Amino acid sequence: MITLKTAIIHSFKKIVHTDLVSDVVKKDVVLDTQNPALESLVDGINGLIGKEGNSVVYGQFADDGRQGPFPDRFSAFVDVCGDEAEFIALTHLAMDQLVEQARDQTLATGGHILCAQYTSGASDFFLVASIKQRGGIQLDENYVPKAIQEVDLKTVQQAARINFVKFATVTAAAVCAAADNAVVDAEDAEEVDSTYLCFISRGRDSQASDYFISALGCAKGVASGRATKNAIDYVGRFFRNNKELRPFAYKAKEAVVRYLQDRLADGKSARLDAICHAAIQHVPPNLVDEIAGLKDYLNDEKHRVPEDFTVNAKSLKEKTRIKGEAASWSLQFERGALGKEATSDVYYDEGRKKLTLSNMNQELVDLIEKELQARVG
Repeated sequence: MITLKTAIIHSFKKIVHTDLVSDVVKKDVVLDTQNPALESLVDGINGLIGKEGNSVVYGQFADDGRQGPFPDRFSAFVDVCGDEAEFIALTHLAMDQLVEQARDQTLATGGHILCAQYTSGASDFFLVASIKQRGGIQLDENYVPKAIQEVDLKTVQQAARINFVKFATVTAAAVCAAADNAVVDAEDAEEVDSTYLCFISRGRDSQASDYFISALGCAKGVASGRATKNAIDYVGRFFRNNKELRPFAYKAKEAVVRYLQDRLADGKSARLDAICHAAIQHVPPNLVDEIAGLKDYLNDEKHRVPEDFTVNAKSLKEKTRIKGEAASWSLQFERGALGKEATSDVYYDEGRKKLTLSNMNQELVDLIEKELQARVG
């Protein structure tokens, strides 16, 4: 559940396939946060992000001269977070930008625009969502939510959510880099997760969603290096965290690596659906229920594998494996695990020409110790 801090609902009308916008209403009074229907509405929309039936597009504010006034105003709002007048002013600006962009996009439609600030987990969020009055969502004449029965994708046209904590972290890092005149290598930049906002996406490259993104001055995209690593690492983790799926973790991870290698060789982007398909191809039919949540897991706020991304060659190479064997052993490990430092997962002592393995899981430790104890006995 969320803890709602403040919220307001505005509205405008837009006739699809035209540039006609009318009945723009910008409210000047925030809603009562103790209203259970309002809290249910915000909580429901927050819960939709990344759930089955939609996917999340991650991004950050653009910095290309075309982003408009919203990013700077939001940055100023963060400094006075909790000021009701500043919150209302920020939502009015968002409305102005939404109306302006909707005129230019013939597929865009109007609706009620919900703006809210709330806490979920350990983070504060700012939400902007376009909602329709249908199904379980009903508002009275003052845009006050009445009993909310359900919130689904049919009632939420677009939604954007900004994470205050991530925004502050990324912004502070950028300020420090600028102060130090630091030059960030392009490859290093691809490793950094600089995203702090996300969108409900209701279709690949949806024009209707694009107007919403443009209005808030945002740019799509998780760094390709980070997206590539996340796809491989978190597929493996999803399988290892499930007792029934654990025996298939290695094959799942290797299948994802092969898929990404093929996409890189063909010069094509990777797709989240295809990653999931590759990962589950060796899972038997009787375990279909165990893999049902894989896509949502990869695409959520924590793991951030986007719907579509460019495969990063450097990150992919680090995740491919070095393999070798001798008469009495065989060994394989990810290239990225190898290092000349004693803290490396696979430490190579160049002088002694020896490998040391670290960070063994408890299962392997128990197996080794059991074997050695049996020999003593």
